[in-house]
Amino acid sequence: MDDGRLYLGIDYGGNAVKLGLVDAYGQLSGRASRPTVDLTDKVECRAFAADVAEFVHGMGIYSSELGGVGFAIPGIIKEGTYTTPNVKADWPLVFDCVARTFGKPGVAIVNDANAAALGELWMGAGAHARSALLVTIGSGLGAGLVVDGHVVAGGNGAAGEVGHITVVPGGRPCKCGRAGCIERYASARGIVQSFKEAGESGKLDETLFTDCAPANDTDALAVFQAAHKGDPRAKQAFADMSDKLGYVLAQVACVIDPDIILLGGGLTAAADLYLDDLRAAYRSYALAACAETEIRCATLLGDAGVIGAARYAMQEAPRDSAQRDWLDPDFGL
Repeated sequence: MDDGRLYLGIDYGGNAVKLGLVDAYGQLSGRASRPTVDLTDKVECRAFAADVAEFVHGMGIYSSELGGVGFAIPGIIKEGTYTTPNVKADWPLVFDCVARTFGKPGVAIVNDANAAALGELWMGAGAHARSALLVTIGSGLGAGLVVDGHVVAGGNGAAGEVGHITVVPGGRPCKCGRAGCIERYASARGIVQSFKEAGESGKLDETLFTDCAPANDTDALAVFQAAHKGDPRAKQAFADMSDKLGYVLAQVACVIDPDIILLGGGLTAAADLYLDDLRAAYRSYALAACAETEIRCATLLGDAGVIGAARYAMQEAPRDSAQRDWLDPDFGL
């Protein structure tokens, strides 16, 4: 049953804030994007809430018509505390301002990677599955986990922190304070570092090196270009990433055994350079029962977090008996 209400999804990222209105069948009827700004005092938080309200009202929707608000943030959420090192915000104040602006008792708060995973499992590449692990490969490596249509956050809010699984004990330093995390090898930053190290190893034929050179430590595009030109440094960097990430995903599968593993983030633009090798590495390391788990690219791209945040708001909204059907994961949404 569809009560006709729309849900607001807010995906607050390190570089951009994405907004969207989503109906009970997962259709995105409006979207917008804003630059990320600091939200540390009442003036900033109220201005942000007013801007969000202007977007909603500009779509011809009254606040009272919203079924709820879902808010995805890039960090760990635990018992009313929010750890978001890449974004400066007084989150309780932000959420309070948004809730008051729309006349709601509160907003549904979810980790951004979990929101993206929920969106993909509902309306994207995992729509046929019951459980999914979404690994986002960008400047870092994040992941979201959804089981039976619901986000798994964990007892400490850290479920799905696949990026900080140790793959090389004592390896590259990680910003988490540890060393050898997979994020330091399977990410834009990791690819660039592997490319540079391969060139300095003295083990490759330098006559085959191209003039492609990363402009900074996250310029994976230059490595993509080098790979397409046959540069052995880039080939080795992607081979190393595929092997290490395949190993990590095989270990994760032993614990959560998802129906499908999805890849998102900026590095999926170069999936032709590593996806087959990643699948092969995963199968070689995986427990036999999990070896055939499908690994494929996500399809919702930049809309996944917004759709997932809205879906999360639907799941968290108070329900009467008439609403339960259209919110049930088995209802064919």
